[in-house]
Amino acid sequence: MIQVKNKKDSIIKMKELKLNYFPLNYFETNDLKGIKNFFEKYPAQEYVLRTITKAKGQYFYVYSYEEALEKLSNFEGELTISVSYNPYKENIVLVGDIKVHKGYDGETVDLTARSDSQATHRNIYENPQYNLHSSLDDDNVWKIPGFSKIMRYISDHELFDVIVEFAVYDCKLGVNNENVVITELRTGY
Repeated sequence: MIQVKNKKDSIIKMKELKLNYFPLNYFETNDLKGIKNFFEKYPAQEYVLRTITKAKGQYFYVYSYEEALEKLSNFEGELTISVSYNPYKENIVLVGDIKVHKGYDGETVDLTARSDSQATHRNIYENPQYNLHSSLDDDNVWKIPGFSKIMRYISDHELFDVIVEFAVYDCKLGVNNENVVITELRTGY
């Protein structure tokens, strides 16, 4: 069974399972060489700096290593840096959190998601387009755009009984160049 205690664990587990994600890593705030190497290795239009220790923590969008340096004082100890998916918002099919439960009497799904280009993992709960707890036998869940792709991904990678933050795109993106991009895994936080 997958156990994830925090954002750092999530990054480690995503890499260990060889999931598809936008390039990301965690750094000590004083690891300037490592941070610079990340920006050089993954040239992108935009990056996101985030707090590593808590959900819904501090975050900043930056466009360069130099801009990131200016924001480091806002973080204590560690932070995550990732390539932003903002430049690909128009390619969104579905963004959300999903948890598929495997039980004795079948599989159920909890899904909170949106399919518009303004959807983010921070705003899906404010005004969800889809907010459901259902059996996977329910034909209606399979009519949700992108649902079959995220379900296949969860099944292929055995991500059952884990909250999966995901985005489904109409183009292939991420480190594995796939339609499904995983943002975070959660179990214990």
